[in-house]
Amino acid sequence: MLDEHRAKKAAKEYHKALSTWQVERDAHVHLIDVAEHFEGTGAENILLKPGEAVFCQVAGAGLIEERRGPGRYQGSSHGVSIPVATIGGRSVRYRVGANKGHFVQGAPTPTAIDTGTVFVTNQRVIFQGGNQTRECAFAKLIGLEHDDAAGSTTFSVSNRQKPTTVHYGPEVSGTFDFRCDLALAHFRGTVDAFVADLRKELDELDRHRPPQPADRRPGPSAVGSGPPSAADPPPPDPAPAEPVATVSAGWYPDPWKQAALRWWDGTQWTGNVHDEVSPPE
Repeated sequence: MLDEHRAKKAAKEYHKALSTWQVERDAHVHLIDVAEHFEGTGAENILLKPGEAVFCQVAGAGLIEERRGPGRYQGSSHGVSIPVATIGGRSVRYRVGANKGHFVQGAPTPTAIDTGTVFVTNQRVIFQGGNQTRECAFAKLIGLEHDDAAGSTTFSVSNRQKPTTVHYGPEVSGTFDFRCDLALAHFRGTVDAFVADLRKELDELDRHRPPQPADRRPGPSAVGSGPPSAADPPPPDPAPAEPVATVSAGWYPDPWKQAALRWWDGTQWTGNVHDEVSPPE
């Protein structure tokens, strides 16, 4: 009973880990497909240059620039005061001395100065807002930095002293990063290398597929016979049961509890299942 409980728990944890891994793998395969076949689209809101195509467009983005806060005067004064007159019995004094200090500017703080739409093409990044417009041409790009946690990207270009930061939100960070990198690969002519790197990452992901739990239970006891149906679903991938050559092929209780019966081909479990307790003819 204890071994059966442990087996069920291990199977449950395995299928949960496998499901998470499969979602990540499917998403990576999709990225490879996009990288190999997507070559950009047109745009209605901006004027594109010859050969230019849009790879990403995000509405409601923010333009972030550093703005200094209020400054303050920092210093001190010293000297003496001397009486100069008396008015109504009260002494009027005059202070003689000097003030020493300087004005300290406020610290620069990233501030949203406009909201609009950011376009990423195979030639540049464009921010188009209600009050501000920015263009970062790839030909003058010095560097870029993605901040996935904040959901923003900072572009540094040679023709602008201050970097340009666009904020689009962490929920679209992955998509923006990928489309921006793909657009740069098209600009540089390095799409094949970009796809090759993605395939290496997929291979690495495949090497870290969750291992199946060991199942040391004996083979099934015969409860029926009959050939499997070609329409039956594939087995859980991979099948957790060990081959037991001493048990003949047939329908037996499904060890995964996904159906009433599962077909044993004489050496291993298959993906052919049956929902009724009585085996099919």
